[in-house]
Amino acid sequence: MLIKGIKRDEVAFVTVIAACARTGQVALGIEFFESIRNEYNVKPTQEHYSCLVDLLSRAGELDRAWKFLDEMLQKGFGGTDSMWGPLLNACLDSGNIELGKLAAQRALEWAPQNVGIYVLLSNLYARFGMWDQIGLLRELMKEKGLKKVTGCSWIEVTN
Repeated sequence: MLIKGIKRDEVAFVTVIAACARTGQVALGIEFFESIRNEYNVKPTQEHYSCLVDLLSRAGELDRAWKFLDEMLQKGFGGTDSMWGPLLNACLDSGNIELGKLAAQRALEWAPQNVGIYVLLSNLYARFGMWDQIGLLRELMKEKGLKKVTGCSWIEVTN
């Protein structure tokens, strides 16, 4: 960004932190996140916070991700499904069922119709052989009229 003279706005920082998350560059991603406010006087948005949680979660640093979310809760900001979802996904990968259930609960508070959260939670339950819980989850989805859309990709074409 500096070499090419790209303006460092909200979108640029989301892109850079997301790239750090996908390449495992945790320290660099955190450095960019902290520089948003400190060096560039840009107010972090929900997307920046989501990217930081994703960064920590993808790196397997669930305790740090939870601590970050907990600090936000203490400040009165509850997060969104886009913050809790990556933590839930990382809990599935690591087998952390307690934190995974909490992340799913919080994500569903923000987006009760998000079928993906139910699917991730179901997969977490399946990993531990919790078949009764999966049955209850499926019943809940049926009551709410929710269905997982199978094998669908979306491409938006403009002009």
